[in-house]
Amino acid sequence: MRNVTDEEIDFILEDIAKRGVVTEDVKYNILDHVCCIIENEMPSNEEFLKFYEMTIAKFYRENLGEIEKETRELITFKYYYAMKRTLKVSAVTSILLIMAGVTLKAMHWPGAGIAVVLGLAFFSLVFIPLNIVMKFRDDKEKSNRLIMTVGMLTASAATIGVLFKIMHWPTANIIMFSSLLVFMLIFIPIYFIIRFKDPDTKFNAIIHTTFMIGAAGMLFALVNLGYSKKYMEQHPEQFDHPVEQMDTNQSINH
Repeated sequence: MRNVTDEEIDFILEDIAKRGVVTEDVKYNILDHVCCIIENEMPSNEEFLKFYEMTIAKFYRENLGEIEKETRELITFKYYYAMKRTLKVSAVTSILLIMAGVTLKAMHWPGAGIAVVLGLAFFSLVFIPLNIVMKFRDDKEKSNRLIMTVGMLTASAATIGVLFKIMHWPTANIIMFSSLLVFMLIFIPIYFIIRFKDPDTKFNAIIHTTFMIGAAGMLFALVNLGYSKKYMEQHPEQFDHPVEQMDTNQSINH
């Protein structure tokens, strides 16, 4: 049995790297297999370089870099399917927690706040970021990536704002108004410009943009506008606590 020298091992490692294999584990696995073949099958009168070329050629069809590429694809697909499973779990978890929180809150039962916080947190901090990552993985078009990223980040911020609003935490209005402004002034124009330039999506761009502007405007009005003091004074019968009574109570308390 022939022993592979240190110089030959260094040569094999260097040659494997030159052929496109840079992942350490893969490189040393190929080295181990090549050395085993050389030690067990190489004739004593055979030239090392000639036998090495014959041996290394058995590991690929066109070039050795195929192994590196296949390895990276396997690792990527492994992460891809793991993220896909996590995406499904986070989606189901978010829906169940949000529905449970809404139900508990409507019935004034304990645990509503915890369920709502966890559900919206899963949705905004796990589900939406994973959607962005998956979009970057599946869609190579830069314009689509830009639209998706801005839209998802805006949705995440809006969800956090809703969470702060429901829980009566500070800065809720700031977060919600900021996300709405980004949606109306940045996302919608970007979406319209990119989609309108494409003849295949031109008509849909007009329809979708109209819907988004209308929805954003109504949401902004719903969040930002309330009954004015003047309106409450003119229509006290519509309120449980007319303004005059509220002002009187406040002055007595103070």
